[in-house]
Parts: sequence; structure tokens; C-alpha cells
Amino acid sequence: MQSNSNRKKRGQQTLFGDKAFEPLEDWEVCKGKKYGRVVHRAHHNLCSNRRGGAKTKTNTMAQEEKRLKMRYETPLTEAEKCSGQYLTKEAVQAYFTPRETSVAKTKITTTTTVQMMEMETSTTTILTSTVTADDLCRQVTALVENSKFVAGHKSSRAPLAILAFAKVVVDVIINNKQVDTGKYFNGIAMTVPNTDELMSPTYHAIVGQKLLCVDWPTMYGVNVPCPCCGGDLRNERSSFSKNKIQFPVFVLEGPPMWCIVRPMSCRSCAHRGASNVGEVLCELPPHIRAAYPVDTKYALGNKNSHLGQSATGVMDLIMPTYGNGELCSRLLHNAINRSYMERVQSYYSLYKYSGRKEAPAYVEKDGAYCTVCPPLGDGIRTTYDEASSASHTPWKISDHDRHTQEIQSVGCGLIFAQDHTFEVTKNYFQSKQIGAADLWDLATETGEIALAVLVPSTKTNECAHAATQLARRPAFKPSAKYSDTWPAMNIFWRLLFGDSLQGRLGLFHYIQRITKTLKKNHIDHFEATNNLRHCLYQYSANDYDNLLRSLKEGSLSGVKCSDADIQDLRSTKCFKQRYDKYLRKETRPSHIICSMLDDWFGRYKCSSSGTSRPARGRKDPFIGETLFTPETKDAIKNCKEKAQ
Repeated sequence: MQSNSNRKKRGQQTLFGDKAFEPLEDWEVCKGKKYGRVVHRAHHNLCSNRRGGAKTKTNTMAQEEKRLKMRYETPLTEAEKCSGQYLTKEAVQAYFTPRETSVAKTKITTTTTVQMMEMETSTTTILTSTVTADDLCRQVTALVENSKFVAGHKSSRAPLAILAFAKVVVDVIINNKQVDTGKYFNGIAMTVPNTDELMSPTYHAIVGQKLLCVDWPTMYGVNVPCPCCGGDLRNERSSFSKNKIQFPVFVLEGPPMWCIVRPMSCRSCAHRGASNVGEVLCELPPHIRAAYPVDTKYALGNKNSHLGQSATGVMDLIMPTYGNGELCSRLLHNAINRSYMERVQSYYSLYKYSGRKEAPAYVEKDGAYCTVCPPLGDGIRTTYDEASSASHTPWKISDHDRHTQEIQSVGCGLIFAQDHTFEVTKNYFQSKQIGAADLWDLATETGEIALAVLVPSTKTNECAHAATQLARRPAFKPSAKYSDTWPAMNIFWRLLFGDSLQGRLGLFHYIQRITKTLKKNHIDHFEATNNLRHCLYQYSANDYDNLLRSLKEGSLSGVKCSDADIQDLRSTKCFKQRYDKYLRKETRPSHIICSMLDDWFGRYKCSSSGTSRPARGRKDPFIGETLFTPETKDAIKNCKEKAQ
């Protein structure tokens, strides 16, 4: 009697590979690994018990194998080579005749559902033409409560509820050809809808948030030109379909927007890039490009997140003046925190007024509601610097180059003023390492900046090269120059712009030489400062008359002012702050300035000597100090000498 090992060596491998059949019970089936067939017990017995039939079949196979081997090894004869024996007219006609493909007809009703078998989740794909908010809520809740789905995506960047919502939207709306995508997407954005039913905390936390499908050919039906060669960019498999990866866009309205980004490639030049980078966005029409809420210069390809237009609009105002990236970062973090507090308050209030006794615990902010944090201050400053130098803008030039060309094109036909500013270098990155002590800037009569360079000191030789380049501009032909050091280095400036250049000491610096010697806590400080300005200049008569007429008629502020109201307003800081921009200043002649300075000095001094003018000033009744300091007399003398 043969053993089981000898049986396996026999010719019983013909149906299902090399594995021999084992005895089966009545209810068992034999599954063939190679062919995937199911064999009943009767067929199993038929194949395994007929020893003689199996032996005959084995011999037949051996003979067939021997015959085929001999046929393959025998070379072809000349008659057999390139034979047209079977190349008949009927065969050719039958080969090229179009074949009718059979289409399987399936009946789909509006209530039909297909249960996805052997999937990692237990969701139901709806094949209907209408998808309601309740349907989305139920499917998202089922996904979030599925242990396999949670375990498979616990390391995702996006919150679990957003990830589940994106998966349901892709399966039910985007990939479902029966559904009109335009009903649910506004451009490329879909807002998580609210439902009338009581929602789970995970779904309630994402209501109102936006999901962006950055797929331009699918959502708009446009061909995206390649930024390199002008060919068409084709979609590739998205990172969401591969690894369920989503891309965040941080905004000031609350939590970030999450994007499904499609990679795109060009078959002509092999250029590859994401569909949300600035190079690709600039190739789209403006009305389509506006659907992605990110400025093209901030859509950098080397970042794992983007800043929305609401955030970058604030950055463009704050960063050039203050360079405060930390403030912008705090604004983004605060937006997420405020939105979370509003969500928690709304959720528990909803359960309270629905009559439920106890509401489920809400999702945690860190790790559930917010899984990624906005960039910090250093990251925002780096992003702003890279965006300023990025050339993927609608006008194909970076902000840095555009601002440089705008400054270089500023001309002058009347007056310019130059000054050294030290506060600017405090916000300049690594100012000490590069030796930048201050900024030398130059402004024209129109208020435009014509020049701004960093210099290591206030010496004229440090800015001489920049001043020489300025003098070579064809449109820069000034007649007068204002400076806080005039008449110092007047020979240098007249060498550049001609002997006809008139130099003047800046009015602000001229007044400051006196006011910085006064005691600010004195009771007469504000009155003395106003009278000092009156000694140096007067308002244009026409401008002042027009201003008084407007104040009395109420055309400026909407309130009619009397003469007494205008007089009281003149004695406050509000008059200069509100109306100084409407009034031109006319500088008095030098001899009048000197005479009025003497009267002003005698009006506020507290002691006199010799035959000089009598002292008419007073000490402060509260602190008992005089308005003038010992340096005030020398400052008045110096200003009288420089009055011309």
C-alpha cells in the first residue's frame, strides 16, 4: 500500500498545481490557489479516486510534451516559411470588420446602495444624483468611529474628521459621475454643511470649514499651460489617493483650509509640480486663479503649508515697517483658539436646548481639532523674504525688483531732503554683522523716496557713491536741498547738482535744536512750542482762509464751528494733527526770524541781566522749575546765526 508521500508524487497535480487533494467532509470545498476555482466533493472524488484514469492522463501528457518538444526543435522548411496559406480574403475581411461590444446593462435607482466589501472601512457609497448633508454626516461619523480607519490614519496631518469628510466627498461626489459637482463646490471649495440633526462632536467640529480640491482640469475643464515650454500639464495620481495627504492653508478666519492637491507633469519637457504652486497659478486666467485663496508670490513650492490672502494682506502692511513676524504668528494661533471656543460653546448650547440630558464630550483642541500649528515668527519672516524675491507673479517680476525699479525711476524738479535714520536698522536682519549703522534716505517734494541705502556711519564719504549715481538720473534736477546739517558739505552737493543749488536747514531739525533744550513737564511747554513755530513760519493766507471757511460751513467734519470753537481748537494738538496737511508753510525772512526769536526768548525766560529785555516768564507752580535749561540760550544764539 502506498504512503501519502508517494501519492503526491503521482500524476494528481493536473488541476490545481503541485498540491495533492486531501479528503474533505460533505460540506467542505476545495479552493484551487492557482486557478481560483471551487470544486465540490463529488468532483474531488472523481479526480482523486480514479487511479487508473490519473495514470492514463499522466502518460498522455508525457507523450504530448514529447511531441511538442520535437516539433519546436525541428527547423522549418522553405515551404513553411512566410506561408500565406491562411491569408485569405475572407480572413482579412473578418479581421478588420468592426466588432460590436456587448454592454452590460445595470439598473440603478435613486435608493440603490452598494456596500463596499472587504474594505478598511464600513462606509456606504451612495450612487444617487443627490447627496444631502445628513448623508455626509452619517458617513463621516461612521468612518471616524471605525477602528480600522482610525488606526490606519492616526499619523495623518489633517484632523481625522476632515480626512473622513474628504474621503467621503471624493467617493460620493467627485468620483460619482451621476452627481453634479457644481452643486456642492463653489469653484474648488466645498464647505462642510450643517445638518438639522444632532451631530456627533467630531462632525460638529468641522462644520463650516472648507475643503479645496485643487484640480483645475476636473473642476474648471481648462488646460493648464506648462510654465517652461507652454505645453499642456497633465494630472497625475494625487497624494490623497495614495497616502491620504492633505495640504493646509492658514487663514485669519479660523482653522486652516485643507486641500486635495493634484501633481501635474508636462510630457514635452518633463516639468513636474503641484497644482497649487505659484508657477502653475500664474498660467491660469485671473478668474480661475482667484479660486485658490493664496497670493501667487506666497504659493511657494518648498513649503508644507501656505498662508491665505487674509493673513498675507496683514503681513504686507506690518512686515515692511516693523518686521514683526511674531505678531503675525500670534494672530494665526489666536484665530484657531477663538474658533475652537466658539465651537465648544455652540455645541453644548445646542444639546441644552434640544432637551438632551447630557452631551458627549467634545473633541480636544490639540491633536483632534487642530493637528498642525501655523508657522512661528521666524518662519513667517522667511516666507515673507522668499515671497518678496519670488518672480511667479502675474506681472512676472518680484516685489523686490519692482520696488527697486520704482525707486530708481523717481525724479525731482524742485526740492529734495536727505537724512540719516537709525530706527530702521533695528529691524534689519544681521545689521551688525554687515556693518549697517543707519539708513541714508532721500525724499522729493512729492513725498516719494528716491534713494535708500545702508551706510556704516553718517559721514558724507559713506554715501558719496549713491549720491553720485542719483545725480546721473536724467529726471533728477533739483533746485533746493534740505538737510539737518546744512551748510556742512555744501561744496560737495553743489559739485553734483551745480552752483545754483540752494541749501536750507530742515525746518524740523531747526526747531528741534531749541525744543530739545526745554523741559517738557513745564506748564508753558505746549504754548511756548506753538509760539516758536509762529516765529519761524506762517501758514499760506489762501490755504488758511479756505480752511476757516470749511470749518464754519462744516464741509470737513460735518459740524459747523464758531470763531470761539476754532480759537479753542488752535490751542490744542488736534488742530495740527487734523488740518496741518491742508496748510502750506511759508518761511519768514531771516531778519524777522531773529527778531521774533529774541521776543520769544524774553517772553518765557525767568531772569534777566544787564540792559537786556526784561524776563516775562514764570516758574512752574507745581514743580517750581523754569522752562529753559542752561543750553537754551546757546541754542537760540546758534539758530539766529543759521536763520539764513
